[in-house]
Amino acid sequence: MNRTTMTLSFAALAIAAFLVLGTEQTTLAGDGDGQGWTPVPTIFDPLIRMPGTQPTDGVTIEPSSICLACHSNYDPAVEPGHNWRGTMMGNSARDFIFWAALTVAGQDSIHFIDRPNAMDLCLRCHMPEGWLGGRSTQVNGSIMTGHDFDGVSCDFCHRMYDPFHVETIEGMRPQESNDWAGYWDEAPSSQTLMQDPSAAAAWITYLDDRLRASRLKKFNGTPLFGKDGLPFSEEYRESGGGQYYVSTEPQKRASFADPKPNHKTLYSRYHKSKYFCSTCHDVSNPVVENLAFEGTEPGDGVTILPSEEKSAASFSHVERTFSEFMLSDYGLDGGAPGIGPYDPSVFATSRPNNNIATCQDCHMPDAQGKGCRFDVPVRPDDSRLHPKSGQPVHDLTGGNMWVPWVLASTVAGSPNYDATNDMILNAGPSILTLDLSAGLGLDADALLDAVDRTQQTLQRAASIEDLDYDPSTGATSFRVQNQTGHKLITGYAEGRRMFLNVRAYAADTLIYEINPYDDIASTLRGLPLDYSPNSPPLGPNEEYDDELVYEVHHTSSITGEEVTFHFALATGRSKDNRIPPKGFRINEAADRLCEPVIDGAVDPNHFTSAEYAGGYEGIDLMLPAGADRVEVALYYQTISREYVEFLESEIKGTGTTLPPTAYVIQTDPFFSQLKEWGRAIRRIWDRNKDVPGAAPVEMTSAVFMP
Repeated sequence: MNRTTMTLSFAALAIAAFLVLGTEQTTLAGDGDGQGWTPVPTIFDPLIRMPGTQPTDGVTIEPSSICLACHSNYDPAVEPGHNWRGTMMGNSARDFIFWAALTVAGQDSIHFIDRPNAMDLCLRCHMPEGWLGGRSTQVNGSIMTGHDFDGVSCDFCHRMYDPFHVETIEGMRPQESNDWAGYWDEAPSSQTLMQDPSAAAAWITYLDDRLRASRLKKFNGTPLFGKDGLPFSEEYRESGGGQYYVSTEPQKRASFADPKPNHKTLYSRYHKSKYFCSTCHDVSNPVVENLAFEGTEPGDGVTILPSEEKSAASFSHVERTFSEFMLSDYGLDGGAPGIGPYDPSVFATSRPNNNIATCQDCHMPDAQGKGCRFDVPVRPDDSRLHPKSGQPVHDLTGGNMWVPWVLASTVAGSPNYDATNDMILNAGPSILTLDLSAGLGLDADALLDAVDRTQQTLQRAASIEDLDYDPSTGATSFRVQNQTGHKLITGYAEGRRMFLNVRAYAADTLIYEINPYDDIASTLRGLPLDYSPNSPPLGPNEEYDDELVYEVHHTSSITGEEVTFHFALATGRSKDNRIPPKGFRINEAADRLCEPVIDGAVDPNHFTSAEYAGGYEGIDLMLPAGADRVEVALYYQTISREYVEFLESEIKGTGTTLPPTAYVIQTDPFFSQLKEWGRAIRRIWDRNKDVPGAAPVEMTSAVFMP
């Protein structure tokens, strides 16, 4: 096939897909209220195009109910099914914060690029089954259905293949290892294929990966991968930002070469690799990056989009969890020993010396057990090919306790059932698009177990050490130790924060407090009024210290805001003082847009070289003299009052961050199934603001008594 024929074939396929999938979008958009935004089918839109498998590539994801027939209901502590069903990954499409944020992103996208297509970037990670099936063409989510609501599902993850298969099979992946016996836990150590079944199985998977990658095209219709099996661009080194590669065939890829399945499998080193997690955990915005190519038609054979040519870590972003990990000691070849509860003496991994080297080591820790209810190896004891690897627990938890708790409360019979939450969130897809009954539905027990695991994760994440106070002067010092493999805190930045609360007592009387939290107002006192107009004023002997509130604030040259919640319109950071992980290589952080930012300026010297090396922040304060007790506590919030108020006002059209004509949600029929999210998210907040996650969760604390 010559280039002309190939380009025409690609265009024909895209047009056919649009005729099937794009009609409804065109109709709804045409029925708008005169705002004049121009519908562009997502498959034709260069602004949101990223490399990887596309909706036109013919991938059909199997429902998770098929997987759970064998992978659940036998051991809740270990089995994949029960643990996954409680996670934010298993409920990414039922996350009510996601739906409210998606609605705002659509309005922002219309304001900025004259169409709502930026919503597609949200749907591709939160509803990948529907995205691959072409159901994000209606980017308001209205044609998502059934198991699309199972979020990041079993078959989706286990159909993903390695786009950098050449480097992996050759042991040349940057910051990965070619220690097949140690790092990869493949035995025996010989790499002669006839003597090493693991290596032979990895080779078969490599050939399959290479075949599938060879069929992928860039937006211009030319091959994404060269004949050497490598990406066309040497700058494209990581598949982040939702750039997933998914097989059209049903074989399940997983991290063992010796399963005993009732279905076809492929042994995947990729699923054991930290690079697997980069797929969704370096979130960048290709719209701003590709803006110069607006209007470019697909299949021209020439145009190279920046989002296809460069790694997502290099352009404007929402979060950088994977990059933070890669810049730590844990992200280096072979990893590093953990800290505190992750110390090698108490936390076992399959790595040499119990090192932590991948995201999975902490978020999918090894356990003794099996991955299926039938006669399969009980790991690690029954496995000759992987003698040190336990059964990976599909824990997958981060810091979000609030959303799983609220979701569980909508299930009749749940220990925390709440009829009001049920009424609000089960209003039905005609009101909120969200359908909590679709697909597998909700498992309250799994959700509440995930809440417990998340609390444990938060409590393991940090420690307060070396607290000292001089009663004669009030000089106070301590350090906050980051015990995770990424910044503390990390992930989706909007409204998420961690803060230190410091209290000084004399004879059991509170004489001074830094960063007091107001339980009635449900926010910190003393916040700047332009950021939080409803933050209560500080009382006597109270202080707000912004340096002890750890968070990311974005900035937007598009809206003109120094601090913005408009993540789809963010063009930089105005604040990022989060605590680095151990060994954070600040000299490399600029390449990944990971440096600290203070008062709108990049400040690599915000932490000392010792703090970067040790993964902590040293704190020096002056408290009143004469105290006989000092208490320091570190708190975490999944969501803040300020973010909820932003979502409410932007959706209801009462916001002031955009021009008045930009507020179209309440009038444009495109948002007819989303416009109630402003009221719904506020009602959920008001009902559940005292639930841990919305209310501050204590991560760790320390007390000094002279």
